[in-house]
Amino acid sequence: MLSAGSEIAPASQQTGNRPQGRLILIRLQEKGRSLARSLARSLARNWPLWLCLALALAVRLFLAIRHNPVIEGDEALTGIQAENILHGEWPIYYYGQPYMGSLEAYIIALFFAIAGPSVLVLRIAMSCTSLLLVWLTWRFGEALASEAGLRAGPRRLFLTVATAIAALPPLYDTVLELRSYGGYTEAMIVMLWLLWATLRLTQRWQQGASRPELAWRWAGIGLLIGLGLWIDPLIIYALATMVLWLAGFLWQAWPRQQKQSEGDRSKSSQWVRLKAGFLATPAALPSLLLGLGPALIYGAQQSWENFLYMLHGGHPIAAPGSRLHILREVVIFYARCIAPRVIGGTLPTEPYVTQNHPAILTPGLVINGLAMTLAASALFLPRIWPRRTVLCLRRLTLLPLLFTLCLTLIYCLDPLAVASVYSGCGPWDLTGRYVVPLVIVLPFFLASAATLCWYGSAATDSQSLPGSPASAATALPARSLTLRPVSKWPAWQSLLRPTLLLLLLACYFSTQFSAYAVANTHNTFETSGCVKAPGDYTPIIAYLRQQHISYALATAWVGNPITFITNQQILVTEPRARLPEYSQRVLHAAHYALLLFVRQDNSQPAIVQALQHEHWRYTVRRFPTVPGWELMVVITPDHHVSPTDPAFRQALTQLYNRCEE
Repeated sequence: MLSAGSEIAPASQQTGNRPQGRLILIRLQEKGRSLARSLARSLARNWPLWLCLALALAVRLFLAIRHNPVIEGDEALTGIQAENILHGEWPIYYYGQPYMGSLEAYIIALFFAIAGPSVLVLRIAMSCTSLLLVWLTWRFGEALASEAGLRAGPRRLFLTVATAIAALPPLYDTVLELRSYGGYTEAMIVMLWLLWATLRLTQRWQQGASRPELAWRWAGIGLLIGLGLWIDPLIIYALATMVLWLAGFLWQAWPRQQKQSEGDRSKSSQWVRLKAGFLATPAALPSLLLGLGPALIYGAQQSWENFLYMLHGGHPIAAPGSRLHILREVVIFYARCIAPRVIGGTLPTEPYVTQNHPAILTPGLVINGLAMTLAASALFLPRIWPRRTVLCLRRLTLLPLLFTLCLTLIYCLDPLAVASVYSGCGPWDLTGRYVVPLVIVLPFFLASAATLCWYGSAATDSQSLPGSPASAATALPARSLTLRPVSKWPAWQSLLRPTLLLLLLACYFSTQFSAYAVANTHNTFETSGCVKAPGDYTPIIAYLRQQHISYALATAWVGNPITFITNQQILVTEPRARLPEYSQRVLHAAHYALLLFVRQDNSQPAIVQALQHEHWRYTVRRFPTVPGWELMVVITPDHHVSPTDPAFRQALTQLYNRCEE
């Protein structure tokens, strides 16, 4: 017992007598348990997302490991840039073009620093990066489900199907996600993130979020825009969609707010909410400049050639005929070849794909095409058939449809798309990469159709849905819904719908798995920009090493892969390469070889005739590449064959990044 004169020490003094380290340990244990509980709840609540992420990683690693480790010229240049980053360089843009940022090269360099440079490690880096698309599909799907007012069960089905499709997209799109083209995968990530951020901004704006929250959302959008413009100007697809979406939101909200502010004073708070969003808009400018930071640094150093390049649209390809005729040809090619190939998944590098038989018709194309057609019809059906199911479908797919429309219009109007007219619908695919961003919204069409076919009008609540530009634009009178009560389905119809839906989804995913499994192991990652390029450089590299060749001249379609695979031990480049110092090193080397494409039936190529005319000593070795073509290695031990020499200029024209016949 305490004596009468004793005092109780304060709690702070009592705890202060304990060892300080023990208190810290207890707090860390409590935080660890709290974090573990939060993680467990997240896993239990979002287990389909984690399952889809595991599936996505598994199928991408399957493609990367199973298939021949071939890499094309543009991909190899990104790998070379990543190697140079590890050697101390700090590039801002992809070599030789001031419009694609080097973010992808820095990501790959991180993986190279851990596991060493190789084609497999490069594919693993791109596989991990592409997982962000799967995660963003789930998050964007949550926003769309909230937009449509889906109940818990339909919401879970919608998110699961959409995310599963993103984890297992058409093979054509997956292969591009795994390619290191300099930033296409990262650009698609920014596009999807921007769509999600824009939708959440308008939803929270309509719901009366505080000005600081709206300011943070505007700042995030500004950062994404700045970062995306540096990574790849292709994000113009998402920018155009965002502008149209915000314009639709304001067009629907502004007149209604004006009427309310002029009339009932008690409703002026809605006008205050709209005004708060406008006042928060300037927060996007500082973050936009932050995201554009690398581009601004480069522009200040290079007379703003990067911004001038984007404003002028690059180097348009001239084509014979009127502009209307060219536009018509591009639209026909887009509708008949590129879009079906992206939606259906046919690889142009498969052996059975020819100019006369493009093989674009696949089960995936049929199923996705029907789902997209159903979503497009939902834009107009509520006018004549105002059912809750149709309205829900409209709200689920309005923003994805808007993105699809913007992508189609911008691609067809872009002068660079003229190259597609020349390539045709065959193995030579020059512009398909510009349409692949369609894959970021493709999952939501089939997921919407599947969800509403399964649940029908029971997918949504009967009460009004959350306010948004879409809901404001597609709102129907309340009595149009209540006057049409949903009749109870007969028992056989209640079983028929889920059965047919399960068969449809089983057909879709089984065909996708089949496409991944039966894809040709030697052709999946071969280049479609230069179909004559070798699929396996191993015998060529072995021969160059046997002949003690460390330098060679070749087109970039051949030179960049050899340079990357050998970790620059054999430097093969063009006379005027994207890296001028590489060209100078080769041209000033004591000895270098020539690598040229020749037809198999051509026993006396132009370079051989020129060497014989000059009476030079030479050796020739020919390596088969594709049927009808070979790669010829020419070594002149006593002389240098200069590309500027008039005697050899015509014979060496294909060294300048050309791959034509």
